Amino acid sequence: MDKGKINILFLDDEIYVLNALRRLFHDEHYNVFTATSGKEAIEILRKEEMAVIVSDQRMPEMSGSEFLEKAREISPDSIRIILTGYADVNVAIDAINRGGAYRYITKPWNDDELIMLINQGADTYRLIKENRYLTELTKKQNEELQKWNSELEIFVQQQTIELTRQNQELAKLNETLKKKFRDFISVLSNLNELRDKTIANHSNNVARLSVEIGRKMGLNPDDVKNIGIAAQLHDIGKIGISDIIISKEFEALSEDERYDYMKHPVLGQTAVSFMEELKDVGVLIRHHHESIDGSGFPDGIGGEAIPVGSRIIAIADRFVRIIGLKPGADAIEMALKKIRDSLNTHFDHKVFPHLVKVVKENIQGIISSESQSEVELPLKDLRPGMVISRDVKTGMGLLIMPSGMVIDEERLVMLKRTLHLDPMKTGVFVRVEST
Repeated sequence: MDKGKINILFLDDEIYVLNALRRLFHDEHYNVFTATSGKEAIEILRKEEMAVIVSDQRMPEMSGSEFLEKAREISPDSIRIILTGYADVNVAIDAINRGGAYRYITKPWNDDELIMLINQGADTYRLIKENRYLTELTKKQNEELQKWNSELEIFVQQQTIELTRQNQELAKLNETLKKKFRDFISVLSNLNELRDKTIANHSNNVARLSVEIGRKMGLNPDDVKNIGIAAQLHDIGKIGISDIIISKEFEALSEDERYDYMKHPVLGQTAVSFMEELKDVGVLIRHHHESIDGSGFPDGIGGEAIPVGSRIIAIADRFVRIIGLKPGADAIEMALKKIRDSLNTHFDHKVFPHLVKVVKENIQGIISSESQSEVELPLKDLRPGMVISRDVKTGMGLLIMPSGMVIDEERLVMLKRTLHLDPMKTGVFVRVEST
């Protein structure tokens, strides 16, 4: 039997009819099976898959209609054809209805017509099987796709959770780095003030005032941030200047001493510019002693050539120096008058109105406030959120937390650890609201 051919089954109780059919399809591409009874044909169907089943209608024991009905149950995809005489056409139609017969053909048949009918039936069978195969394949692929989608969804959810966790960790780490960077800037800004006890918290006050002026002027947040850092570090170059020069007023300096003093903006720029992040800050530090009329130092530039951040720091620096640590109404008015008198020579008239607005609206939040007093607390009574009002130094005089810094959990732990090793002679001074 040729495995490459498809099977067809002929059922007739007359042997000579079956022989004639076998001869007719001898040269066709089919494996031909024959049976002389419905029972025998059913046994064949249970063992072999048939593409086409052709059954005579008139047979003893089981009619063609009855057989095709049973064959439909066993092999539903097979194409079923009924052979009948002219007088049995109505019976053949019944076979079509009951047994799902594909067609009927009358005896005696026309050989060409029968071959064509069998070929059509075989083609129909192939289409049915192919369609069933494709349907099953599509169903299987859809199930696999659904499974992959479910697994992908779970994977995406897991990755999303992991990425969210990593982003949260990165955000936390980034915030920690920012905080440490701010602390680093604060420590640097207080190094110079540690040498000069007369200007305690000066850089922090200049920074607060400069930031507020920058915001009033509508500068972008990155520029305002750089101005705040530059203001905190504007006098860092004085570390390279001798104590004798620093202790004198500028007018009292000799020519050589003035020459050395005027180096400090460049020294400050050099000190911070080794960090790529502080290069722009270094430029602001270099020019904070320039004057609008070009009479300043170190480069003698003027007007718009001076960076706006440097012009802001210059006016904030002069204001804070005039009013001192404890501003009063008279000191504020005097400071504003002195600066006003120097507009268009030393200071920028475009910056001055914003200084006035900040001073009148928010001076208590920028400079040491008259509405606040300070209290000395033992280390054990410190709490997060308190503001340091005096530099915190160890018993040996090492500065560990400058005035103006807000205590948080991490700083509180650091204070307790450090002061346990080198205790202070006093408590820690913090700001409180006056009653």
